This record gives sequence, structure tokens and C-alpha cells, in this order.
Amino acid sequence: MNIAILLGVSTYVHEQALPACAHDVNNMHQLLGATGKYDEILLIKDSTKASTVKSNLRDFFGKYQNREDVDEVFFYFSGHGMHHNDEALLCCSDFDYRKPSTTSVGSGELDDLIRSVSPAVAVKVIDACQSGSPYIKDSGLGFEKALSKTPLKSFICMASSRQDQNSFATAQESFFTRVWIDAALTRVDGAVLYRDIQAALADEFVDTPEQTPFFVNQGSGLEAFGVVTEAMRMMSNARLTISDVSMEKGSVVELIAERVAEKDKEFVSQASVIQAVESSKTAILNEEIDDRIISHFYSLKISVNLKLAALPNVEEVARFAKKQFWEKSNFVKLIEEGYQAKIRKNSIAGMALGLTTRHLANRSISDDDFYIEDRVRPINVEATETLPFEVAELIYASSHPSLPEFRIYIGLVHSLTELTTLSATIRLIQKGWESRAAELPDVSWRYHTQMWRSVVASPMLIYQEAKSRGESDIRAYLESLVPKVEESAGATESSANP
Repeated sequence: MNIAILLGVSTYVHEQALPACAHDVNNMHQLLGATGKYDEILLIKDSTKASTVKSNLRDFFGKYQNREDVDEVFFYFSGHGMHHNDEALLCCSDFDYRKPSTTSVGSGELDDLIRSVSPAVAVKVIDACQSGSPYIKDSGLGFEKALSKTPLKSFICMASSRQDQNSFATAQESFFTRVWIDAALTRVDGAVLYRDIQAALADEFVDTPEQTPFFVNQGSGLEAFGVVTEAMRMMSNARLTISDVSMEKGSVVELIAERVAEKDKEFVSQASVIQAVESSKTAILNEEIDDRIISHFYSLKISVNLKLAALPNVEEVARFAKKQFWEKSNFVKLIEEGYQAKIRKNSIAGMALGLTTRHLANRSISDDDFYIEDRVRPINVEATETLPFEVAELIYASSHPSLPEFRIYIGLVHSLTELTTLSATIRLIQKGWESRAAELPDVSWRYHTQMWRSVVASPMLIYQEAKSRGESDIRAYLESLVPKVEESAGATESSANP
């Protein structure tokens, strides 16, 4: 018995709509139906609030928990995705950053549901990010690692991009899902192995370094998606026909003009961008602490005078910027430095001399075993186009000497069509009686990209999410100072029974 779940979330209350996802899940549903392989396919695409989605998933898996003949569970998702507390979250339509776990389906919860039916093979296909035409789908740092962690024994996962990359889409379809379906329909007969689909995906994106699908395999490598059916051949021909017809409907010039018109809608004027950032600057300078408990212990001071180059642990930002090709896509310049790397020489030469691997490992190592290579690395970022402010620094100071100072940093990086907000919450530690500093290795940056047209319509989007997240971090620290009920009871018992 084979069962499948297809979840597509195209509309969001607090996030950007994803028009491609509705088409993605319909196309994948058609493909799975054409295989004739699946005994039941649960399609979730209309009622996508978290409570409804979770209820549907639990009911669906509940029907198969007492069976012993589930061969495969196939799960597909297209929508927003993010990383939180070392878990990959599949965001539902009511997703809220202030309540991430209750407004999304976590990878851990999904794995538990799949494991409850003891399938011989579990397959997860994740096209999760921000989508649109050509909106960017951002899976977020840590997403890849979180998806790779699973208690499932025979497990195949294919996801649209690596943890620090974007996934691209048009308004009609996500590129990853389109290639996945076309790869499954390539053969005219015989079995279509999942590893063949993976190979096709890897080849398709080889010239797109900005998006590299990633795969996790814990199986034999011979697991089959299906055996080619007449319905699959008809679907393949129909997809090719649709492509041919679209080319026949108009000249190349007309098709290009249509695409240009779509892209033109993404642009807003420089004047409206400046006005939006100026409005945001005025608003943030008048912000107060939202959390009642935090305001009892802390006061807030705000500065908007820093530059990107002054961000703490800016080297991490620079490394991320280089991986994401920011110099090509945003108004920034990367500052790099040269350095000399000490590289261990290949041990093949030693093997040629008759030295075994054990001998090479045990013998003493000298400078002759290394060579020096000149390299460069990014160390800083500078904006090449100015905005009314580049970095907002929110300083949470306390009159209580036992409480640390916190700072929320919000940096802006932009292009003609998009704004990327960098944010980090930092706890300062005492370096002396009157000096404090951040522990730089602990500084972790978050990145959130929005279309300028959305920001122009609501300038507070520039900083509200970062401020809310930061205050949640501070609140969590304050609450950690209060012992849990169990700990308190244990301490009382210990003192009563020395």
C-alpha cells in the first residue's frame, strides 16, 4: 500500500502570497494520479490554517497506524519555509513569527506522523520558500540541516535549495517542482527511480549556482517513484504541447514584452523607497518596549547612525553576501583581504614511496608536508547606494547590575526591487567594570527579503519583525532566571531533607 500527502499553501495572512504554489500542488497531484501507484492521496490546498492542516494530517495517518502493509509514504510541500530552534518549519497560511511552532508543521512532528505508520520507504519533496514572479523563496539558515535529521530508517528527501540559498519561481510554477515533474515524465517505459529524478534535478541546476537542490538518501538507491503508465505518457505529451502552443500564440517579441511587463510591476520609484525608509526611520526612533515584563527591567535607546561595516561579526554577513552573490543582486560592495593558507600536501606521493596510510598517520609531521597558497576572503560589506539609514541599533539597558545589556541590530541591504533586512539580538557581557562587549562567535544573523512595493505600502515592515523577535529573545532570557516549578520543588525537598 502506498499513500501520499500533498500540501500547497499559496495565500498567507502575514506573509507574501505565493501564486506558484497553488499550481505546483495541482500539477504534482496530477502526476501522482497518473502513476496509478497511490492507494490514497490527501490533497490540502484550500483550508491551510495550521490547526486545520495538523488535524487533517493526524486524521489521515490515524487511519493507517494499525496496518502493517504501508510500503511508501510520499509527502510534498510547496509554500513558505523557515528554520526555528533547530527545526525546519513548513509555514501554514496563518503563520506568525511570534508563534512559529503553532502556526506551522514542524519537520519533527511530520516525521513522527510518518513513522507512526511504519512505512518501508518515506519520501519528502520540499519546495519551501518565498515564491512569486520572480519572487524569491528563502528557506532560511539551518533549514537544510533540520530537514536532514530524521528518525526514519529508509528515507529520501529532495529540497529545492541549500540552507543559505534562494529558490526561484514564476507566478505559474516553481522551477524546482517543474523540473521534478518533467524528470519523472522523461522515460517512455520502465521504472522511474528516485535517484534518476535526483540526477535530473542536479543537472538542470548545474548552471544556476544561486540555487542548488539538496538530497538526503537513507535507502538502497533503487526505490522507484513508479512505472511509466499511459497516463504519464499522455501527461508528458500534454506538457510539451502546452509549451509548443505558448510559443505559437505570439511572436518572440510579444512573449518578451509580456515578460517585461510582468517584471516592470516589481519596480517602484526611488522617491517612494526613500520616503518609505524615512517614514520607517521616524517611526523606529519613536518606538517603545512592547513587552510589559521587559519594560519593567529595561529602558530603550535607539540609534540609526551606524553603517553596515560597523555591524558586529560583520565577517559572517560578508561570507553570506558572497555566497548569495549580493554584489550582483544588491547595491553593496564586498571588502576582501588576502591571506596565506597552509595546505597539507596530498599523501599520494608518500604512498608512491611505499608508505602505508597507517605509516603516514603515525609519522611526525613537518613543514615539508605543507605548501602555502594565496587566497582571499570577504571581511566586510559596504552599501553603494544610500538610504535614510543603513543600520538601526536598539539598546536595551538596565539599571540592575545583575542584568546584561541587550542590543538588537537591524541592517538594510537593497536592490531596485527588493529589501533584505539583516537582524540579530546580542547579549553583551562584562569585559571590565565599565566596559561590555558581545561574544562575536555567538552573533547569528537572520535574513528576510521583501519586495519594495510591499515595504512602500507598509514601511513598518522594515523593522517590526526584527524588533518583535529581539524582544522575544530578551523575554526568554528573563524567564530563564525564574526556576521551573519542578526545580523549585526539588530545591525545597533537598533543603528539608539534608
